[in-house]
Amino acid sequence: MFEPTNNVVECDKSIYKTIDELEQENKWLHDEKINLLDIEAKLQARVSVEVENKKHENEELRHDIEELKKRCEALSHFLNKQAISQTP
Repeated sequence: MFEPTNNVVECDKSIYKTIDELEQENKWLHDEKINLLDIEAKLQARVSVEVENKKHENEELRHDIEELKKRCEALSHFLNKQAISQTP
C-alpha cells in the first residue's frame, strides 16, 4: 500500500522520457541548423557567381561601347572630310 515507490518509478520514467524527447529534439534542431547553414553557403556561392557574371557582362558592355564610339567617331570624321572636300 505504500504508493510513493510507484510514483517515484513513474516519475523517473517520465523524466527519462522527457530527457529523451529533448535530446531527440536537440539532435533534430542541430541537424536542421547544419542543413540550413549548408543551404545558406550554397546560396551565397550562387549569389557570388551571379554578381561576378554581372560584373563581367557590364565590363564587356563598357568595352563594346568604347569600341562603337571609336568606330562612330572614325566614320563621322571620314564623312566630315568627304563633305569638306566636296564643298565647292
